[in-house]
Amino acid sequence: MMKTTNGEHLCVSLVPLFNQLPLQDQRRIESVVVHHRYQRGQVILAPGDSGRLVIVEDGQVKLYQLSAEGEEQVLSVMNTGDYVGEQWLYGTENETTFAVVQKDAAICTISYEDFTNLLADYPELASRLLQLTMAKVQELTVQNQYLVMDSVEERLWSYLTRQAEHGGQKRFTLPMKMKDLAAYLGTTPETLSRKFRRLQATGRIVRHRRVVTIMK
Repeated sequence: MMKTTNGEHLCVSLVPLFNQLPLQDQRRIESVVVHHRYQRGQVILAPGDSGRLVIVEDGQVKLYQLSAEGEEQVLSVMNTGDYVGEQWLYGTENETTFAVVQKDAAICTISYEDFTNLLADYPELASRLLQLTMAKVQELTVQNQYLVMDSVEERLWSYLTRQAEHGGQKRFTLPMKMKDLAAYLGTTPETLSRKFRRLQATGRIVRHRRVVTIMK
């Protein structure tokens, strides 16, 4: 749902890149935002698209790449306030990434030209953008660490314990559907289900659908 700031609906107030700015500056940025609505299954980003920042105002969007064999590799699942595209705003072309709507979504976009102007007007955004981009790079590094593990069970256990540590709670809800988590961890849904059952049988977790509790 769109966030309300002092009675105003500002998409940019959802995004950590912008929401630390004063309200009047958020209004200025909101003035260059373009709003869209998409239905489930629509592709909203594909290789070769022009550079723009894509913000999820509401709904859910999956980011993925295709392997040489055409297999889907999930990069992340974006929810309200998440965004993608900062790496292409400086003229670099998107060569590999797709974004598809998983739940009907309201999307906000800022064009490359408008974003460049914003950086000139608000130089503090450049520093904040670098910090947030480095955090995303770290997340991709973590995913690569999962994928080099030979054992799917080890990948899954590492992923689950990191989710618990990240949220500060042993009980949490998986942020992805099973088929997306399987693709993220480089396995099949069937194998992932078996590994979940094994972790539960050995007393390491308790799972009810997407709610997981780390037991030890």
